[in-house]
Amino acid sequence: MKSPLRFSIGLLSLLMVLSVNAQAQLSQTVRGNVVDAASNTPLVGAQIALYNESTSLGGLTDDDGDYRIENVPVGRYDVVCTYVGYEDKSLYQIEVTSSKQVILNFYMNESIQQIQTTTLNFKRDKRKTQNKMVSVSGRTFSIEESQRYAGSRGDVARMAQNFAGVQGANDFRNDIIVRGNSPIGVLYRIDGVDIPNPNHFSAAGTTGGPVSMLNNNVMQNSDFLTGAFPAEFANTTSAVFDLGLRNGNNDKHEFLGQVGFAGFELMAEGPLAKNSKASYLIDYRYSVLGIFQLLGFQFGTGVAIPQYQDLTFKLNFPDKKGSTSFFGIGGLSEIKLFQSEDDNTNAYGNDLEDLSYATKTGVLGVVRKQKLGARTNAKFVLATNASATRTVLDTFALENGEIRDYAGFYRDNSHQGKYTAYAQLDHKFNSKSSIKAGVRFHSYFFQLKDSVFNSDFDSWIEPTNFDGTTSLLHAFINERYRVNQRIRINLGVNMSHYVLNGSTSIEPRFGIRYRANNRYSISAGYGLHSLLPPFRIYFEEVVDRNGSRTKINQDLGFSKSHHFVLSNDINTGKHSRLKVELYYQHMFDVPVDGDTSLYYSLLNQGADFGVGFTENMVNNGLGRNAGFELTYERFMHKGFYFLNTVSIYRSFFTAQDGVEYPTVFDSRYALNVLGGKEFYFSEKTNKKGKTSKSSMTVDLKLMVNGGQRHTPINEELSQQRQEVIYYRNRMNELQYEDYGRFDLRIAYKVQTKKVTQEWGVDIQNLTNRDNVFSRNYDVETNAYVTTNQTGILPIGLYRITF
Repeated sequence: MKSPLRFSIGLLSLLMVLSVNAQAQLSQTVRGNVVDAASNTPLVGAQIALYNESTSLGGLTDDDGDYRIENVPVGRYDVVCTYVGYEDKSLYQIEVTSSKQVILNFYMNESIQQIQTTTLNFKRDKRKTQNKMVSVSGRTFSIEESQRYAGSRGDVARMAQNFAGVQGANDFRNDIIVRGNSPIGVLYRIDGVDIPNPNHFSAAGTTGGPVSMLNNNVMQNSDFLTGAFPAEFANTTSAVFDLGLRNGNNDKHEFLGQVGFAGFELMAEGPLAKNSKASYLIDYRYSVLGIFQLLGFQFGTGVAIPQYQDLTFKLNFPDKKGSTSFFGIGGLSEIKLFQSEDDNTNAYGNDLEDLSYATKTGVLGVVRKQKLGARTNAKFVLATNASATRTVLDTFALENGEIRDYAGFYRDNSHQGKYTAYAQLDHKFNSKSSIKAGVRFHSYFFQLKDSVFNSDFDSWIEPTNFDGTTSLLHAFINERYRVNQRIRINLGVNMSHYVLNGSTSIEPRFGIRYRANNRYSISAGYGLHSLLPPFRIYFEEVVDRNGSRTKINQDLGFSKSHHFVLSNDINTGKHSRLKVELYYQHMFDVPVDGDTSLYYSLLNQGADFGVGFTENMVNNGLGRNAGFELTYERFMHKGFYFLNTVSIYRSFFTAQDGVEYPTVFDSRYALNVLGGKEFYFSEKTNKKGKTSKSSMTVDLKLMVNGGQRHTPINEELSQQRQEVIYYRNRMNELQYEDYGRFDLRIAYKVQTKKVTQEWGVDIQNLTNRDNVFSRNYDVETNAYVTTNQTGILPIGLYRITF
C-alpha cells in the first residue's frame, strides 16, 4: 500500500502548485426565504446580515419572505437573521464559493417577550436541532461536515461515528453502535418517510453496509438523535437519522462532477422553466471499479469487482398555499466471489465456494405541504419502498487441480417493501404553545423465499416460503410549551399497533430544558420506545422429514426500552462549548430464546452480516445500558475547528436463564479526537486580468474504541467433536484488542469566476495499525486464525462544480 500512498500525496502536491485563472473578482449570490417556523407565514422586512473579518453585507425580505444579496466575495461568513418580535437565528462559517449560489432558508421562532428593537446576536447555540420538539440527545449536522471530517468517506453514518455515544469500529461496514444498542434499532427517515437499509450490499433487517446510497451532495442540514426521541419517531430504540433532501436551485442551472470513494458522480439542478419557482435536482453515481471493468480493464482472475449504482432525484413545485415535491432514491449492487475462477484456489483450504450476491433498493415519495390558515399547516406524504436480495452459493471440491463435485448449497430470492401514508398537522396557538400531531400507516408486502440443500434428505429444503402482507400503524401528538424565556417543555405520546398479532405499545415522551443564562443550560428527557424484530423472524418456518411446515415466532411483540437522559450544556467561549450527558436505558420484553439452555437475545443482533434467530422466541428478555458522554468542541472560527468526544458505557442483556451477560456491543469506551484547519490564500490576478482564489484544508482524526466482545471457545470439547463449541455460560466474556485508527485528510480547492475544483486525499489508518476483525478457531489445526481490518487506505477525490 505504500506506492498508492506516495502517488496520492505526490499528485496532490503537484496540483497545489498549478495556477488556475479566471476573469473578474470572485463573488456569488446569497439568497433564501424567511418564514415563521410554526405557521410558515412569510416574514416581510426581516434583516439578513453576512459578516466576516473583512466584509459586512445585508439585505431585507420582500412580500414573499424572499431575500437576495448579490456580489458577495467568496469566503466564509457568519449569517444572522433578525425580525421584530422573533428570536434571532444564526448560521456560522457558511462557505460562499464562486460556482454555486448559496441558498439559506430561515425558520423563525416568535419571542415570548415582544421587543420593539433588534440587536445582532452571535450566539453559537449548537444545542438547537432542526426539530424543535427535541430536548436532549440531539445534534444538527451540516452536510459540509460529512464531506470534511477525515475518515467519513462522504457518508453521514461514518460521520456520526465522531459524535458522543457512537461507536463504529468496523472498516468494512458503516453500522453504528449507539449507547451500546444494536444497530438494527437505528431509524433512517428522509422527508418524513421511513426508509429501508440505505446501503449497497445490504441485508434485510440490518441498517448498515459497505457503501452508502445516501448522497451528501443532495442533502440539507439534518438531525441525528441518540435517545429519548420526540413522539413522532416510532419503531426505533437506538438512534434516528432525520434527513432531508434539499430543493434544487430554482434560479439558475448548476452542475457537479465528482470522483471519489462512492464512485463516478454527476449532478444537475436548476429551474424547470424560465421564471418558474419549480426546480429539479438529480444525481447519479456508478462504482469506480465497475466503470474501469466496463472500459475493459482487467483485474486478474478470481478478483471480485463490486458493481453498484444509485440515483437520487427531487422535483419541487411551490405555490401560494404550500408546495408539492416528488423524490426518489434507488440503488443496485452486485458482487461475485468465485473461487472456482481463481488460479490460487488451493490457498482457500477446504472452504471452496462460489458466491453471487445482489441487492436492489428503491424509495419513491410525494410530499404535499399545505397552509390551512395563519397558524396551521398540514403535511401529507404518500410513499413506497422495496428491497430485494438474491444469493446463490455453490460449493465444489478439487482433485488434482480439477474441479469436481460442484453442487448447489444455498439460494435466496426475497423481496419486501411497504406502502406508506402519512398525515401531519402543525398548529401554533400563540408564542408559547404549539403542537404537532400525525398518523402514519405502513402496509408491508413480502415475498420471502430461501432454500438450503440438505444432504441427509438429498433434496432442497425451504426454511422460508412466504408471500403475504401485514401492516403497522403509528399515531402521535407532541406539544411544545415555552413557560418563559428560560424554560421549555416538550410533552407527547406515541401509539404503535402491529396488525399481524395485535401487539400495541403506548409510549409517553417528555423533555424539559432550563436555560440559566446565555452560557449554561440543563435538560432532561424521558421516553418509552419500542421496536419490532426484523420481519423475516415472523415468517420463518420449520420443515420436518415429512415436509410438513410450521410457522414460528408469530406471537412476538414489541421490544421496549425506557430512556432516561440528563444533559448539561456550557458555552465555554464565543466559539466553543462543553456538553455532558448521563443516560440510563432499561430494556424489557426483549425477544430471547424460550429454551433456558440457549442464550439468544435480539439485543446482540447486528454484529454480523444478516439477522440470526431461533425457533422458539418469546418476549421475556431484559437488558440495560448506562453511560457518561462528554463533548468538547470548537466551532469553526478563522478556519480552525475541533470536536473531541469521550463515551464511557456498559451494555448488558439477560437471557432466558435469568443470568445477566455483557452484550456483544459492550466495548466499554469510545474516544474521538477530530480537528482541522482551513487556509485561504489571497486572490491572484495575472497580467490578463484573470483572477483565481485557492484554499487548502488539513483534517486529522484519532479514533480509539474498546475491542468487540466474543465468547470463549471450549477447545478440548471442540477437538473431541471436531466442531467449534463455545462456553455458552460465559457469553461475551472476552474482548478483542482495542481498535485504534488515525486518519488524515488533505484537500486543495481552486475557485475561478464560474468554476470551483477540489482535489483531495483521505488516508485512513495512516499508521497501518492491525485492528482485529475476527478471530476464528480451526479445529483441524487446533489454532486461532485472525482476520484483520483494513490497513492503510488512501482514497482520492476530485470534485468540480460549475
